[in-house]
Amino acid sequence: MEHATPSPGSTAAVPPRFPARYVRRAEARRRHGALADVLGEHMLRGDPLADALVEWLAAAGPEGRELVRRALEGPLDAPAPAPLQALLEDALARPPWLDDARLALGARTYQRIGKPLLFILSAWSLMNGYHSGAAVKPLTFTGQLDRMAPRRLAETGRFLVEVCQDGGVAPYAEGWRIALRVRLMHAGVRRMILRSGEWDSARWGLPINQADMAGTIIEFSLLVLAGARELGFRFRPAESEALVHLWRWVGHLSGVAAPLLDELANEARGVAFAELVKLVQPGPDQDSLDLAAALRVVPREAARTRREKLLAAAVVPYHDGLTWAFNGDAIARALRIPNRAWRHAIHPTRLLVGGLETVRQTLPGGDALFARAGNRALHADITRMLEGAEPDFVPRRV
Repeated sequence: MEHATPSPGSTAAVPPRFPARYVRRAEARRRHGALADVLGEHMLRGDPLADALVEWLAAAGPEGRELVRRALEGPLDAPAPAPLQALLEDALARPPWLDDARLALGARTYQRIGKPLLFILSAWSLMNGYHSGAAVKPLTFTGQLDRMAPRRLAETGRFLVEVCQDGGVAPYAEGWRIALRVRLMHAGVRRMILRSGEWDSARWGLPINQADMAGTIIEFSLLVLAGARELGFRFRPAESEALVHLWRWVGHLSGVAAPLLDELANEARGVAFAELVKLVQPGPDQDSLDLAAALRVVPREAARTRREKLLAAAVVPYHDGLTWAFNGDAIARALRIPNRAWRHAIHPTRLLVGGLETVRQTLPGGDALFARAGNRALHADITRMLEGAEPDFVPRRV
């Protein structure tokens, strides 16, 4: 098959309106109307602002990278080059729907999930994403997760933790900076993959395309919310809506196009959009199986001491059980996840979490207390997993 290699952000070299990976198109149109075609078209679209800045950085070299670093720390003393200025203006602009009070409530809601967030992220958000062989292709082209699963999980956790701090996504805050660094990393990976000559855009869409970027935001928001509920967490409607609102803003900072982000205007609309995204995925391939196999044994691979190794012996099958419970039999079986009987471990987990949630709801100031405790515990876990080496979010060579 001939490989199409369009320039980043361009679809001119790809004649089809939709890539071959877009399956069940007729059913998607019947159930979701025009949005089905909008999603399919965005499988062939990149992030024009980030792609343009990465092209400029390729020519500017170390001085350009240093300028970008300073620009993300605070306002520059002199006018920025046009590609950098355009990205900054996009990140600093406030869309009319943005609400600071909802951002703050969304952050506190996310924080109080605490340590279980990592299980939800791994066993549902990431595993669910791996079920799409096309969506994971950029990971396998760069070798970022099958060979470095513990590190990449920790880096993803750092991203989630920082964007969900109080004020974490305000201009120049740490979460804001990380979101933009991840955006540029994605554009850099997209550029490297397309220049490799090995990418088949007609088959897979653009690498790290708009549709898959929106899918990632769904994984970190709606799936985390659903996973937390499955574990026994309780959320008031205002809290769940605020959490979705927070991730709509993170999606904007991450370069997701407005027509897709509009589907996160509220939780119910987002759930319907998530159903569409899931419907049109092509299913897993060998890359999916390799990534899932690497992810499920992260606790064992990361264990250093005898105590950690003993703990990992229980955590790995527990994680497998959550994968079955969260994703359902079809996806877990397709990803060849073992230890199906461990899916019942979610029941005692619900009892434990449910009991703690009752305490939170009856304790004066319980929401704030549990948010602080969950935040501290999650921060400690991520810092331990990173082993003192903070992520740089720099694209690695293909």
